[in-house]
Amino acid sequence: MLLALETSAERGGVALFEGEALLGEADVAGSERHAASLLVCLDRLLASADRPLADVDRIALAIGPGSFTGLRIGLATALGLAFGSGRQLVPVPTLAALALQADVRGWVAPLLDARRGEVYAGLYDGDGRALVADACTGLDAWLAQLPAGPALAFLGSGAGLHRAKLEAALGARAAGELRARSVGRLGLRLAAEGAALPPEKVELRYLRRAEAEVKRLALHPNAEPIPWVDPR
Repeated sequence: MLLALETSAERGGVALFEGEALLGEADVAGSERHAASLLVCLDRLLASADRPLADVDRIALAIGPGSFTGLRIGLATALGLAFGSGRQLVPVPTLAALALQADVRGWVAPLLDARRGEVYAGLYDGDGRALVADACTGLDAWLAQLPAGPALAFLGSGAGLHRAKLEAALGARAAGELRARSVGRLGLRLAAEGAALPPEKVELRYLRRAEAEVKRLALHPNAEPIPWVDPR
């Protein structure tokens, strides 16, 4: 069995798989983005699926980019659930999981609002495989370097925020928020490809430094960066 945790994007939640079958999914309320709420969702999900936590073999975790606080909550929760159990974690890139939700043929561009006038952006094929590296950048700059290709579908909070510009520039439709089930489905595939790791080996993908770290380095340019906010 595989448990999927999603805390990186707009909608936090958990999903449970037995083999490739989705047993259930539970969402975190929008006003309750913290570790305790995630565990409440997990308890509710296990109860509804009539499965004990002991039956979970692996944990798929959305590793970013996304909300810095959300990512840390997800990792801390996954580490706690894996501690002393022998469970491995399957790191799942957030944008790749979001790309899998596009029910279209062709290319998919998952976009998350990164604030500060930027987006976390990726470009994927219909199987959720990256065509270009994920980036944190301004939308105009990202659109300008898009390669020519088939029709694009845009998903995520960044797509919703810039819907008018995307539709005017490309005539593309934009919709959808990341769901835990997509993290799980991609996690199953990645695990089959050998991507499961011991918990201590999992690293988050921030793509840029936290605002507090940017300010700290501006005040102290010779200071050493804090490792867990290094861009990846």
